[in-house]
Amino acid sequence: MNITVGCTLRYQVVAQSASFTFNVLANTGPEQRVLSETIACTPDIPAEIAATSKGERVLRVEVPTGPFELAYSALVDVDRPEMPAVVPAEKPGRLPLSILTYTLPSRYCESDRFAPVAWELFGKVEDRGEQVRSICKWVGDNIEYAAGSTDARTSAWDVWQTRKGVCRDYTHLAIAFCRALSIPARYVGGYGVGLEPMNFHACIEAYLGGAWRLFDPTDGIAPGLIVEATRGRDASTAGLTTIFGRVQPGTVSVQCTAAVPAVPMPEPQSVGIRIP
Repeated sequence: MNITVGCTLRYQVVAQSASFTFNVLANTGPEQRVLSETIACTPDIPAEIAATSKGERVLRVEVPTGPFELAYSALVDVDRPEMPAVVPAEKPGRLPLSILTYTLPSRYCESDRFAPVAWELFGKVEDRGEQVRSICKWVGDNIEYAAGSTDARTSAWDVWQTRKGVCRDYTHLAIAFCRALSIPARYVGGYGVGLEPMNFHACIEAYLGGAWRLFDPTDGIAPGLIVEATRGRDASTAGLTTIFGRVQPGTVSVQCTAAVPAVPMPEPQSVGIRIP
C-alpha cells in the first residue's frame, strides 16, 4: 500500500536562536520504504538528517530569531506481514536484552501498578496475539476520547482513573497493560489514514512471535494504513519534536492518505463496419 504523508509545522523563535529535532520523517525498513520525500525549511537554513540509536531518521536544524516553518511530505510503501494465527507465550527471561527493556515500567506507563487488574481482565486469554487485541479493544471501549482532558504530565494510571484521554493516553494505557502481562510493548508515533480530525497519531507495537506487531487501541486503524515515524518506551522517548530555546508554537497541519493507483486506460477496440 502506497501512502502519502505530510505535515507543516510553524513556530516563532523568541530569543537568539533555537535548536529543533524533528521526528516526523517516515521510518525506513523491511515493512516501510520511503519512495520519495520533500523537506523544506522557511527561512532556507541548513538542515541535517541524522540516525538515532533506534534506527530512526531525525531532522536537526538551528533556527534564528523570527518565524520558522517546516514542510515535509513523502510517499511511503507500507507492507506489514500478517501475524501468525497463534502466538504462544514466550519466557520473558529469555527475550533479547534489547527487547526486555520494553517489559519494564516507564515514566508514563506504570505497568507495575497494573499487574492485578491486567491479570483479572486479560489473564485468561492464552494466545498472546488475542491478548493484545483484547487489551486494545478494552481500552477503545472504556476510555472516552476527550480532547483537552489530559496534558503532557498525564500517565497511564491517570487515564485508568479518569477514563478519558486522546490517542497518546490510549497508547500509554495499552502499553501498561501489555507490560503488566510481560508482553514487550512500545510507543509508536506517526501518521494514520482516515483519522478525523487529521493529526499525528499514536499507537503501540507489541513483540509477538519474534517480531514487533502494530496495534491501534484508539481508532482501530489497520497496520497497513499506519506510517511510523518514531518509537520509544513511551511519549517521553518518542516525541515528534524536541526543542531547545524560547519558542512559541504555531499552527500544525497533517496529511495522510492512501495513494490511489493509476487506473490503466483500456486497450482501444477495433470496430468492424460492414458495408452492404
